[in-house]
Amino acid sequence: MIITGHRGALGTEPENTLRSFRRAVADGCDEIELDLRVTADDVLVVMHDATVDRTTSGTGAVASLSYDELRSLDAGLGEFVPTWAETVVAIDVRIQAEVKAARAVPLLVESLQADPSLAARTMVTSSDASVLLAVRRAMPSATTGLIFGRTPAIADVLSLTRAAEAGTALCGIAGLDPDGVKELQAAGLDVTAWPVPDAPTLHHATTLNVDGITTDNPHLLHPRP
Repeated sequence: MIITGHRGALGTEPENTLRSFRRAVADGCDEIELDLRVTADDVLVVMHDATVDRTTSGTGAVASLSYDELRSLDAGLGEFVPTWAETVVAIDVRIQAEVKAARAVPLLVESLQADPSLAARTMVTSSDASVLLAVRRAMPSATTGLIFGRTPAIADVLSLTRAAEAGTALCGIAGLDPDGVKELQAAGLDVTAWPVPDAPTLHHATTLNVDGITTDNPHLLHPRP
């Protein structure tokens, strides 16, 4: 079972920072999840929200700020907002790269096509099927996953994930049961469950036999069986 750190180690560190990603790896994560947006001058950066207001010392939309303006902000505990390029050099585990803005697609694809080893350890994810289809058209070999905030009926998970031409369904754990997970896996999909905030929920995920889980709190999870 792959354990993924949500925005790094969101429960203990400033989210989507190099500090958070390093903490997630130190706490035993096999993979980190991050979010991608694009600055006004076309730099691919790691940021969840459309604005910088919640997570930094600044204000304004990411898409309206230059890279230099974004870089000048405090993203928590003296951390800065990292670029995608910096992150993939600093962190060598698997990566879930959630595309938050369509403008990120060509920049991300260009990066993955230029570095086959990076592509091999990156899964591009989104809750928007059109984003994943754009990635697929630009890079047929890309690994992609469709995110479900609230897991619908398993038949719908299957049909929607297939329509997005994705290989992984990232599902809210509350909507999963062992039979549903088995059905999705039998259809050739990997299944990731989220959120998994603590050891008891990790145990539940183990009973579901999912392929991976996503957590804010890798430091609270017991060693994997």
